[in-house]
Order: sequence, then structure tokens, then C-alpha cells
Amino acid sequence: MIAILGWFGVSNPQELEALLDDSSPSVSAPAPHESYEAPHGSDEPETEEADTGGPGSGVDRGDRREESPDSGPSPTPEDPAEEDPAEVAFKAVSVGDCLGVYDTGSGGTRIEWSADVPPSPVPCDSGEGLLRVTSTADDTCPSGPGKASWAYTSAVSGETTTLCVTRVYRKYYCMLGEQVGDTTRLGSMTAVDCEARQVPAPYNRIVHILGVYQAPPGANAGNCVEGAYDQRQYLAWLVDDGRTLLCATFFQGG
Repeated sequence: MIAILGWFGVSNPQELEALLDDSSPSVSAPAPHESYEAPHGSDEPETEEADTGGPGSGVDRGDRREESPDSGPSPTPEDPAEEDPAEVAFKAVSVGDCLGVYDTGSGGTRIEWSADVPPSPVPCDSGEGLLRVTSTADDTCPSGPGKASWAYTSAVSGETTTLCVTRVYRKYYCMLGEQVGDTTRLGSMTAVDCEARQVPAPYNRIVHILGVYQAPPGANAGNCVEGAYDQRQYLAWLVDDGRTLLCATFFQGG
């Protein structure tokens, strides 16, 4: 015993016991940041891992997307091929619009418009506005001199759009006329170049408008004379339900 004490450098058993206690290794718990793996067979519930997308899993993790529970199917845009451009143009016209369109006269007694679809409106006080739109809702339009309808039936929608129009008459403009003996029928919705070399049948004259007046009671060609020295042979028509007097002559050129 004394030899052992001497080998450890102590003089009594108490010092040896204290020396042995100081040299015993201490055991500490893992630091908070260190991972801890439960031993196999522990009572902790196992965490269910996401499917790795292996064969037979039926899940492709790379394509998974979260969807809002309120989201429905994406709306299908309307097929542009199903839209009828002509119908769109007709439906875009409003009451009061003026259009640069007229009857070419090539349809004889049937109106043949100068455009297939309504163009963009023009100012009504400009020289281009020859038609004024009075209705876009009526299936049947008023008839008579200076009145007409312009209708279009869409092969896509099956709907018919009808524009009721009245002619805007302007001084010094030219129109088509059909002269038979002493009577001349006016193409009340027509327009023509005053110096045209040919006119469509059955028209055979170019009528030159020299006055557009509010018609007095019993209006006739005598109301067109502009003074005692006016020797012109006037043609006269009442249009717009008799409210407007058109005074004209056959165009002579110049």
C-alpha cells in the first residue's frame, strides 16, 4: 500500500481517494444544436416520409403543385374564329351616327349600298355624311323617299341587325334619276359623281341638287325659282315625309 501511495505521489489513502475523484471523466447531454437519432425500437412515433416518386409510387414530386381549394377550372377564352366581323361592325353603330354610305344605283329599284359593312361614323355636318342612323332596334324601318333600312344576318350567330337610315341631302351634290317622258324618278338614296360618263340602268340622268329647303305648304317646282331672271327648268321632290323640298336640274357640266 505504501508503495502504491508513493507511486501516485500521495502520503495517505485520503489523498489517493481525492485524486481518483478529480480524474473521473464527466458525462454531459448533447448540445441543443446537435442532431439526435432515436435508437431502433424506441417508443417515439415514426415520421411518415413523403413519397420519393420511385417506381409504382404514382406521384411525381417534381410536378406537384399546390392549388387553392377555391380555384375552379380556368376559363376558356372565346374562339376568335367564331366572331363575325361584319356583325360586330353593324352592332357598333349608334343612333345619330352619320355614315359615308349611299345607294350606288346598280341594284335598280333595290338598294345596293356602297359598302358591305358600316364604316366608322363621320361628323354629320361634314360633306361625307350621307346617311343618318335613326334606329338600331327596329325590325321594320319607315319607308318613303329619303328613308331606307340596312340589314345584315350573321351566319355565325343567326341574328339579324337592322339599321334604319335617312338620307342627308346636300346642295350641289348629284344623284341618279330615271327620266320617262316628262316624269323623272329620283333615286332618293343614291349619290353619283356629277361628271360620271355612265350611269347604271335603269337610271339615265344625273340630277344636280341646287337647293334643300324646308318645304312650304303646297311646295312644288315654282318654289325653287330664285328670282325673276331665273330661267332654269327645275325638278322638285318632297322627301322626309314632305318636310323637305329638293330643288334640282339635270347636270349640264361645267
